[in-house]
Amino acid sequence: MSFDILLPNSHYPFAVYKNSFQPAKYFLEEIEKLKTGMQPFQFIVSRKMPRGKILYDTNMKVTIEDYTISEEAKEGFDVKVKIKLKQYRDYATKTMQITIKQYKPIAVQTTVPRPATTAPAVRTYTVKKGDCLWKIAKKYYGNGNQYMKIYNANKDKIKKPRLIYPGQVFVIP
Repeated sequence: MSFDILLPNSHYPFAVYKNSFQPAKYFLEEIEKLKTGMQPFQFIVSRKMPRGKILYDTNMKVTIEDYTISEEAKEGFDVKVKIKLKQYRDYATKTMQITIKQYKPIAVQTTVPRPATTAPAVRTYTVKKGDCLWKIAKKYYGNGNQYMKIYNANKDKIKKPRLIYPGQVFVIP
């Protein structure tokens, strides 16, 4: 955003001076402080019609990018300044809070008493063409990564976990 301003060096009777008249030098020093300080400031411009209707209202945080001073004899001792502003936006990391509610099922354990005289039933599986330990573990445990359980229970029949043959009978622990 750029615009020209007129800084008077003379006290004009038609002007209203909020905190008494200040010469152009005072405002030029303030503009220089804003530019060299490299700190953002609030830029507010409001324009109203004689009856009070607002024409426009600007209120934004800016920095002074550049300014140029020009003086002409026909302007008297007043000074014109062309100012370039750049809108400033505060940098901040956006944060959010995520709450995850996990469903935790209630574990219910039921045990069926077994007579002490009977041993647990041993499960076995006979290897078919196209089988592998991973596939068998997936079938019995629901997870193929459990294949080492079958391998460890049948080390006497399996030399390498990758090498199993149709017709072999494995214990499924």
